[in-house]
Amino acid sequence: MARSLALWLALFSARGGAPAPDGPTAPEGTGPLVWLNPGQGARVAGLVQLAQQMRRARRELRFALTMAPGEEAPQGFPTGTAVLLAPAQTIPAMRGFLDRLRPDVAVLTGSALPPVLIHETHARGIPLILADAQMTLEGWKARRWRSGLTSALLSRFTAVLAQDGDSARRLRRLGGRRLAVEVTGPIEETSEPLPCNETERESIAGLLRTRPVWFASSCAPEDEQAVLAAHARASQHAHRMLLILAPADPARGPALAAKLAAEGWEVALRSREEEPEESVQVLIADTEGEMGLWYRLAPVTFMGGTLHPGTCGRSPFEPAALGSAILYGPQEVPQEAAYARLAAAQAARQVSGEAELADALVDLIAADRAAILAHHAWQVSSVGAGASEQVMRAIFAALDARAAKGTK
Repeated sequence: MARSLALWLALFSARGGAPAPDGPTAPEGTGPLVWLNPGQGARVAGLVQLAQQMRRARRELRFALTMAPGEEAPQGFPTGTAVLLAPAQTIPAMRGFLDRLRPDVAVLTGSALPPVLIHETHARGIPLILADAQMTLEGWKARRWRSGLTSALLSRFTAVLAQDGDSARRLRRLGGRRLAVEVTGPIEETSEPLPCNETERESIAGLLRTRPVWFASSCAPEDEQAVLAAHARASQHAHRMLLILAPADPARGPALAAKLAAEGWEVALRSREEEPEESVQVLIADTEGEMGLWYRLAPVTFMGGTLHPGTCGRSPFEPAALGSAILYGPQEVPQEAAYARLAAAQAARQVSGEAELADALVDLIAADRAAILAHHAWQVSSVGAGASEQVMRAIFAALDARAAKGTK
């Protein structure tokens, strides 16, 4: 472990101040506690999937998330996660916080290296993991003049996991040759592949055979006119085309089926166990828990809820994880960051309204174009999932080593 006069001075200047105020800190339960502390530049949304993945693997885990004042935690953390205000970076406040929290492992993400947090946590024998670490050229230049402090802090981590190769090289230059840095890629929001009944998938795929298929996911009533107009136009180019339409409210299924039938569409209703026979033009997917089935069957997915203000669709990483090309409208909030990532990777295509939706659908009927978009989407999804897997392994290794020592 590296020593540093700069670290001693930083700790000396932080020795004053009041202890952290009393109050509930640790989440309920007796299982190992994982403390997640996102720092500057951290992707907090990516930590949601990481925590969910860890909870699925080890049901006994507990989680605490610390946020800076004024920041809000995203939805989706495992049940029971304690969301806490990050302690002040003074020794009395940090010691009081650790006395109450008593974590089994501390996971820091982002580019910040808070000296008091790192020193006090390490001093108690709590493993520290630096994950999703990014060291830009500017950050490296700023830190190289106090490399002794940075080296001392980095030496206290059990594992250092960098977003990219450039960050890893800069961290090694700051931390010294002995610093082991693993490149994982960024921990970014993705989606675990939704499950489906494989027997059902094979049965429906057999009925569809070579029919062109597209899926309108979680459609609000405001979306339906545009979706059906796009389907009518695309069907002129591929007359056997099938639209699978999942209403945002599955209870609307029977009424929607009756409405479309009155308009002259050949309709099948999933809740009535009707099959997409050759003559069926629209399959209303009004059952719960089958989104993974429809994403797998449809090479192209339109994300409902994105065409009109006030509506809200599902995560675009759901179809991305299952290889379905993505179309979406201009109203992508609250999934704006997810859509931006997919669009930047040429993994999704935005449409402004009904006319562009029809144009895009006609364009993507060509299997190779849809496949290219879908492949890019899958790559974006798999990179984030792979990073989470590597970070999870490092956390579990630290927890297992601590348990083997019988430390608490």
